[in-house]
Amino acid sequence: MKLSWMTKAALVLALPTVMAACAKDSSSPGASTQPNPSDTGTAAQTDKTYDIGFMNFAYTIFPEPNSKGVDAIKQKFNANIKSQFILQSDYKEKLNVIMASGDMPDVVAIMNLDSNYYKWAKQGAFLPLDDYLSQYETFNNVPKSIYDQFRVNGNIYSIPMYAPTYTFSGTIRKDWLDKLNLKMPTNYKELLEVAIAFTKNDPDGNNKNDTYGFALGENISPTHAMGAYWSPAWYHKDADGNFIPGMIGKGRMEVIETLASAYKEGAVTKDFAVLNWAATNKEFYSGKAGIFIGTPSGMVEEYYTGLLKVNPQAEVVPIPFFVAPDGSQGNINARGFFGLTTLSAKLKSDPDKVKKILEILDYGRQFIPLEERTPANEQFDWIMGGEGMGYEMVNGLAAPKAGEESNTPIQYMLQRHEFWKPWAPNNEANQFSKAAYTSPEMQKFIASIENMEKEYNKTPYNDPSYTVYSETQALKGAELDKYLLGEQTKMISGQRPIADWDKMIQEWKDRGGAQIIKEVNDGLKEAAAAK
Repeated sequence: MKLSWMTKAALVLALPTVMAACAKDSSSPGASTQPNPSDTGTAAQTDKTYDIGFMNFAYTIFPEPNSKGVDAIKQKFNANIKSQFILQSDYKEKLNVIMASGDMPDVVAIMNLDSNYYKWAKQGAFLPLDDYLSQYETFNNVPKSIYDQFRVNGNIYSIPMYAPTYTFSGTIRKDWLDKLNLKMPTNYKELLEVAIAFTKNDPDGNNKNDTYGFALGENISPTHAMGAYWSPAWYHKDADGNFIPGMIGKGRMEVIETLASAYKEGAVTKDFAVLNWAATNKEFYSGKAGIFIGTPSGMVEEYYTGLLKVNPQAEVVPIPFFVAPDGSQGNINARGFFGLTTLSAKLKSDPDKVKKILEILDYGRQFIPLEERTPANEQFDWIMGGEGMGYEMVNGLAAPKAGEESNTPIQYMLQRHEFWKPWAPNNEANQFSKAAYTSPEMQKFIASIENMEKEYNKTPYNDPSYTVYSETQALKGAELDKYLLGEQTKMISGQRPIADWDKMIQEWKDRGGAQIIKEVNDGLKEAAAAK
């Protein structure tokens, strides 16, 4: 499935929400409680209208610069938003030009944490926000573990845009397990046995040799990691006690060994090395493969309902996370944010404008429970553009009206747009199974993943490398990852022996990997010493 971490997949996070436009009413249900005017984080009580320049990236929705949504914000907040939305694929280049010119708008979205972000922060392009954050509810609720991921010289220069910490869990055709009287696998040995059975024992009962185990595509995607221990996260340590990337860890080696053994038996997508992500999805959702991945947010509902049209008896369920050799059982946590919102350092001389910007940001990020996302909730109705204008109620859920995005204030509220992403108190509060999907079958599938996460994600893991910056990783990381993926692809397909694992690691280190390990671990030690 196209998932939220893919370039265009953000569009399918079909939260039943998005935007609005009507007059301000401070007594409205769920309205933001503003701090005392004497507090640092409160916008000055003035009739002054602030012009706020805003630059953001977009995938398919490009709201008009002059619209009902902009007018609604001006009426409610005394702020005139001057927005500029740039195609995602062109955004990085455009942002580089803007930053080099020294003419940064008041508010700029950052797509990824890369060397440029750190460079610009160190050069003083962004406004430090530490003194403001505690005064706003949604900023104060962001965990320290998330802020720590993009601190520069100890300071916070960005407001993170919300994303759940869910990553991916393995999924399996339960109807195939039942057909072959097989149990849910609990380790890689059992998973391999199931994959081979799916390949050789006609699990769909059509008397044809047309099924197999693992759906797999280029760059060994999905990873088929059944927990943090086997993931690409910096989980394992070397003989010297240094953290190492999961791509060279013993958990990853077990995954590659399993896939290599399965490939020999025809239990892996035959041409996986050249199969793109869309084609890999098709392999699974056309009913050919029996083992894939899923996640509560970002799934393409039509893929699953398409499978049910081909085979109405099909049932996909999550595979509970395996218990690792060290006793842990749980998944890696995602970073917990999708992009950043930065303010220009030039705003230092205008604290009232800073507070106005943060007030708008905070209001647009406030979490409203699913059951309250109705026209009766004035804050929600305003954000979403008003019932009948920006959204409609469909089967009790709010759904955005296509083509009406420019009427919805949330598109212009200085954060990631195209869908409303409030700062949820936890993953479960999102209720993706109810909020993001419409068919009962898909809702049941997603609910099963949510329930599995709740029951079996006992020791969720925060990747320590998230909190440090490695210059070598920024410059050579993509190249080095490509090397590892290429060599491990050869191992799966039998072109290179698994016995070369340690040799492959040394080759990776010699190409720059050793320096990455040093920089990451030095950064972790420095951070620990500073506490």
